[in-house]
Amino acid sequence: MAKKRTEGGATSARAVEEKIEGFAEDLGRLLGTAQAKASSWLEQRKNISDQLTQISNNDNDDRQRLSGEASNVVAAVRRGRRRGRPPGSGKKTGGYKAPAAAVKGKRKGGMSPAGRAAVAAAQKARWAKIRAEKAKAGRGADK
Repeated sequence: MAKKRTEGGATSARAVEEKIEGFAEDLGRLLGTAQAKASSWLEQRKNISDQLTQISNNDNDDRQRLSGEASNVVAAVRRGRRRGRPPGSGKKTGGYKAPAAAVKGKRKGGMSPAGRAAVAAAQKARWAKIRAEKAKAGRGADK
């Protein structure tokens, strides 16, 4: 049995039509927002990819530069220019020997016995003060 349309039915049909239009507008807005976010994410992904490529290229350049410098050091060693101790200062010659000018005369530096005693007394006083403060703080915590 088919229902007859009445004036009230026309109003409800119009209401349904408005709801469908509202739903379509909301759906369009939602899809537009999703598309904008997806585009933004793809752009961010592209930017990150470009940055990683640039970092990789810089890393490769640095590696090449370092390998070039290492080959320069190897070539210098082969030519006889060495780094480190001068030739002849190794174990074969008896080890390093100080220049004659450094051996002559009395050895400089060091602390006199009076200076050493003054430092010892100052340190003893300092530690006594620290111990006294700790003991005082310990008694204050027990109260």
